[in-house]
Amino acid sequence: MNTPTQPQSMISDLRALPRSFWVLFAGTFINRFGTFVWPFLTIYLTRQGHTLTEAAWAVSGFGGGAIFGSAVGGWLSDHIGRRNTIVLGTFSTAAAMLLLYTMTALPAIVACTMLAGLTAGVYHPAASALLADIVPNELRVRAYSAFRLAANAGFGCGAAVGGLLANHSQFWLFAGDAFTTALYGVIAILWLPHGLRGQTKNAPWRDAFQALKRDYLFQSLWIATLLSSVVFVQFGSTYSLHIMRLGLTFDAFGFHLRPETVYGLLIAWNGVLVVTTELPLTSLTLRFDARRVMALGYTFIGLGFGLNAWCHTIPTLLLAMTIFTVGEMISAPTTSAVVARIAPEQLRGRYMGILALAWNGAGIFGPQFGFRLFELDPRYPWFGCAALGLAAAVTTLVFSKSSKLLETRLTPIPKPDPVRV
Repeated sequence: MNTPTQPQSMISDLRALPRSFWVLFAGTFINRFGTFVWPFLTIYLTRQGHTLTEAAWAVSGFGGGAIFGSAVGGWLSDHIGRRNTIVLGTFSTAAAMLLLYTMTALPAIVACTMLAGLTAGVYHPAASALLADIVPNELRVRAYSAFRLAANAGFGCGAAVGGLLANHSQFWLFAGDAFTTALYGVIAILWLPHGLRGQTKNAPWRDAFQALKRDYLFQSLWIATLLSSVVFVQFGSTYSLHIMRLGLTFDAFGFHLRPETVYGLLIAWNGVLVVTTELPLTSLTLRFDARRVMALGYTFIGLGFGLNAWCHTIPTLLLAMTIFTVGEMISAPTTSAVVARIAPEQLRGRYMGILALAWNGAGIFGPQFGFRLFELDPRYPWFGCAALGLAAAVTTLVFSKSSKLLETRLTPIPKPDPVRV
């Protein structure tokens, strides 16, 4: 996978990004800041008296719903426009979160988490496709890196706040999540462009499936994304159990921080690293072969969470989270940019939707994977994470290398892609 050998400076690249990108950036930050429910759902449910197995089904419900949501969202973003899809998805997700808070029986909780996953899955592919619409190809790696900065900064800051809310008011976890998600929808209505739309007549699903069936490069990236996503899913499932089992507390400036808050701060550290180092790190990774960059990132992702098997103190947990985050920062923006580059323009929304299926599929199986291994031995999930990271790296190096499309489809082009809104 070729990348530019002489990338532009980070500041000049950021200045070249269009205004609509920064609107998307702001909306994403606000939305992810309010992601209170998902990382604390396991803690919330076990406090309500549900077993780990029941909590696993509830958390998996998000992934199950999002499987369908991402496919629907990819189609809608190609058909009615990216902005309209974001608005529909965000308002529906806000309502689903409030409904989830009112449920106590397990079947109703699982139904609500599936509904929340379905609606959230609708607007994520649309946002990724809109970014590809409005940003020229040569700026997309930088743009996806900045986009992730917004998402991770919001998630990290929100996790710290969520840790405090989890100690005091469960209601505000859900109300805050719903409010910030709806606010993203309002921002989309007021300031985001439609992006490409009305492409379905020219590219029906039959043509989309045929293109995906022949696209071995995309298939290899999809498999690697699925494997690494199972590791990411542990953030909101097994990782919280690991921190709670250790019972770590922290005293600072007269405050006594309980394990829930320590967990939130560890997640926040992930966001701090992304905010402060991902964009400069992208300046370095742009100089290297994209396939090797992604493989190295997946290796670090597996290694970082694998080390949790031996981490029992806050400093060692911070070290493991740092290694994991470095892997995330060098693999994720490159993968998104590559998929945006290789996707046919009229199928871009559906490519992003299918890529999101990898994340959402991991959302179904990841909690089951982690919880069942955790019940056998608390170290086993982290051994599994290490194996998954290495498998993703091998998949990226071996299978994508066999594609003859690498040179022709990923060679940088001299002129920017047209911006259509």
